[in-house]
Amino acid sequence: MIKNNEKLLFFDIDETLIPGGGDYPADTLAALKMAKERGHKLFINTGRVKCNVEDYIFNDLFSGIICGCGTHILYEGEELFYHPLSRNLCYETAKLCRECRMYGLFEYKDYSCYDGKMPKAGDNPLIGYFKKSGRKLVSDIESDEFIFDKFTIWYDDDSDTETFKRETAEHFNLIDRGDNFFEMEPLGFSKASGMKFLADYFGCKREDIFAFGDSTNDLAMLEFAGTGIAMGNASPFLKKMADYITDDINHGGIMNAMKHFELI
Repeated sequence: MIKNNEKLLFFDIDETLIPGGGDYPADTLAALKMAKERGHKLFINTGRVKCNVEDYIFNDLFSGIICGCGTHILYEGEELFYHPLSRNLCYETAKLCRECRMYGLFEYKDYSCYDGKMPKAGDNPLIGYFKKSGRKLVSDIESDEFIFDKFTIWYDDDSDTETFKRETAEHFNLIDRGDNFFEMEPLGFSKASGMKFLADYFGCKREDIFAFGDSTNDLAMLEFAGTGIAMGNASPFLKKMADYITDDINHGGIMNAMKHFELI
């Protein structure tokens, strides 16, 4: 249970908490610290799987984390929820991506996968970064280790996106992220489903939930929250759907929004 005046605060990572490839702005860290000292429970809410969230991001200011678009939830170091996909579904999905000439990053909570027989997959900057940092990668879709919780998929003019959309619709929700890639969530799961799980866990009303985001995959999170806050650098679409638009990430966006709603 949460106490009187305590809130649940949920934060996207990239371009909300930290600028791309960067570190926390000093005022963001200060705001998070003050919010924690006020007794609020802070959660990262990300499309990333746990192994792809660096330690400096998921630091001790946070009570927990929702990973993989709601498929994996941790609180105070304890795994509260995890939703696995069957090995057969993972294999058939990867095979479909190959047939549709689309290349993806398939993300499991402990490591990531890609189809090594798709030439463009190996050129993906994220895969290159994971290789350089020594993270485990599985590149053979025939391997029993080729499993995932959610995935992102890229396409080009040669890709059969219509077949891909039709054949994946039974099992996955598609989020068009722009720039020729889709983020794929298992049906029934999203950043919002993870928030609902924690709201029920803590017996928290939606009016006591705040969410901060910047991109299209944050829409469900902002819609579920009692107060959905878009960063000043958010996509125009998300800004239209938000309850409040704060300043951008490099100009006190998190700090100013928390002050506006008297969270700190």
